[in-house]
Amino acid sequence: MTTPENQIELFSQAVDALGGTRSAARALGCSEKTVSRLTSGQVKLHEGFLKDIAAALLEHADRCRKLERHLSPAFPSNLVEGQAQQDGRRTRHQEG
Repeated sequence: MTTPENQIELFSQAVDALGGTRSAARALGCSEKTVSRLTSGQVKLHEGFLKDIAAALLEHADRCRKLERHLSPAFPSNLVEGQAQQDGRRTRHQEG
């Protein structure tokens, strides 16, 4: 069984994974102040917040998977002409 402290830590990690307090507040339909109070333990987490953040994480993960499938060079159709490299490494001038 989880502890309140552990649950707050996991909730805080979820807030970070969603892009921070502002993004999490938007996803949860509450204020940034409420999210801050939840992550600090000032406001008790209740089942509704847990359900909502879990749903927001699933939606975020789904969006990330869809983007990855359209950007990954593992799928040749995602590459534009001249993009394929022999070893798949970036050169120094491509990083900056």
